Amino acid sequence: MGGALLAVSGLSLARRPARRFQSMTAEQYEALFPRQFGTWHVLPTSELIMPPESELADKLYEHILTRSYRNDKGQVVMFLAAYSSIQVDDVQVHRPEVCYAVSGFSIDDNEPFTLKINDRITVPARRVDANAQMRNEQILYWTRVDTRFPLSWSQQRLAMLASNLEGFYPDGILVRASMINAGDDAIPDLVDFYRDLTRHSSPEALRVLYGVDEPRRLPIA
Repeated sequence: MGGALLAVSGLSLARRPARRFQSMTAEQYEALFPRQFGTWHVLPTSELIMPPESELADKLYEHILTRSYRNDKGQVVMFLAAYSSIQVDDVQVHRPEVCYAVSGFSIDDNEPFTLKINDRITVPARRVDANAQMRNEQILYWTRVDTRFPLSWSQQRLAMLASNLEGFYPDGILVRASMINAGDDAIPDLVDFYRDLTRHSSPEALRVLYGVDEPRRLPIA
């Protein structure tokens, strides 16, 4: 019996996932995302809705980038990219519907959206319509765990498990863009924003955004 227990223990140790990606510094992470691209430039302030501060500090992300961009038409997009180089049970990307609801918003629309970036990149995303007093916010976001794009908490857990079975801890990112009081449908404008950002992003940024070294069509989780 002792020998069997030792064998099981040894097998578990051998099968323990390894870290796949190393941590970046805050400066390295921020440098991935251009402050100006196309007709977009960064504004000095941001009004992004965030998860509770204690959760952010304790476990959710290694890096959180929040910016507001304005284009030459006067449109403003609020952008968030929250990243962790390792996804485990208690450290995983946060879905925006939760923090918006905690902040007093009603979620009036929340559905899958196929985000076609270009001929080579298509991302399974979600569109969300969040409403509070005097504020309507339309959101287009995705979560990535390794090369998978889970559309729910359950898919997110399965994506983590799949990577663990392949022998590594995956990295993960939440990418979110939104517009406030932008009219009936701001989603086409948010799609254009993502396309512009992708066109002006480095290979390193594309790996973080889309989980691949070279642009290609991405799998649905």
